[in-house]
Amino acid sequence: MAFDNTGPRGPGSENRSKFPRRGPRPPKPAGSADGAHHRARGGGSAEQKQNQWLARAVDAERADDPIEAELCRQYAEHWFRVSRGQE
Repeated sequence: MAFDNTGPRGPGSENRSKFPRRGPRPPKPAGSADGAHHRARGGGSAEQKQNQWLARAVDAERADDPIEAELCRQYAEHWFRVSRGQE
């Protein structure tokens, strides 16, 4: 017997949850979708983006956040390499 998905939920319902979400969505964990890598989006040349990330690294150091500072320096290095055609 072939599989029949036309049961009580109708065709095309295999991708929907049995239990739809009710109420507001829970808050996102800290550092998830609004972390440093999302804040620097926008236009500008690779050199400008590198300078923006270096400035963010300095700000993070001042805020006593060495992990954020290191992340920003890594992004700055990425844009440095992009500007030199190495990536």
